[in-house]
Amino acid sequence: MAVVGRISGDGLGVRMRAARIEHEMGLRQLAQQIGMSPSSLSEFENGKSMPGAERLQALATALGVPLDPSPAEPASPAFEDWRDFERLDLAPVFRAALDVFVEVGYHAATVRMIADRCGLSMAGVYYHVESKDALLTELLQGAMAELISRCVAADAEADSPAQRVTNLVECVILFHTYRQASAVLASTELRSLDEPGRLLHLQLRRKVRDIIQSAVEACRDEGQVGTVPAASTSTAIVTMCVAVADWYRPGIGQSPREIAREYADLALAMVAA
Repeated sequence: MAVVGRISGDGLGVRMRAARIEHEMGLRQLAQQIGMSPSSLSEFENGKSMPGAERLQALATALGVPLDPSPAEPASPAFEDWRDFERLDLAPVFRAALDVFVEVGYHAATVRMIADRCGLSMAGVYYHVESKDALLTELLQGAMAELISRCVAADAEADSPAQRVTNLVECVILFHTYRQASAVLASTELRSLDEPGRLLHLQLRRKVRDIIQSAVEACRDEGQVGTVPAASTSTAIVTMCVAVADWYRPGIGQSPREIAREYADLALAMVAA
């Protein structure tokens, strides 16, 4: 919730609304000034829509606030080795939200369910986060930030193009097994994200694909012949690795590292296909 007289929250709409209040400007007055309807401006301030570039610039000019429609990328949790996964350190509200979202789905989940799961009142949940969407956004962005950081470390450790592919496939597989709940949430609830969180999540997903595509292209440059374009090959590799989260069951069948070894062999075969 916005605090009167103070810019609070990282969302652009939240910051614009706080700036409007500081300028003692009514919603209808500002909407008329920049050529928007009051209802459209209200949706923007509440994070339900995003105006075009010209309207954003007009808003920034009218309110005297910086124009920065792109949210900052989330920080990645620290780790010593990209292969080692400790229990994910989440605040109780976010741990409860992750569990509830995975169990019943984002749209069926309620803030009351999350509050009951972590032993807080609904007011207690809202003390930590402003909305259910904010919970989902932070969970997904945190997961992607960790995956990218681990992929970067795995890529840097390799001493050959083929080893780069092997390390990256192992990294993605380990993430989608040891961080299965986060991975499932990222696969199933992208459609539930509001903008601009959805856009940022897609950009983070592309980063993973781009890292793997760079390794595939390096293999091709080294002399491996493949008739399928590197972009399509890397997309296929990412897709098959991500799907592991849908069927993996801890303690049943192969271990994550055994799955990773098999999938690395498959990926190398795809590079040369």
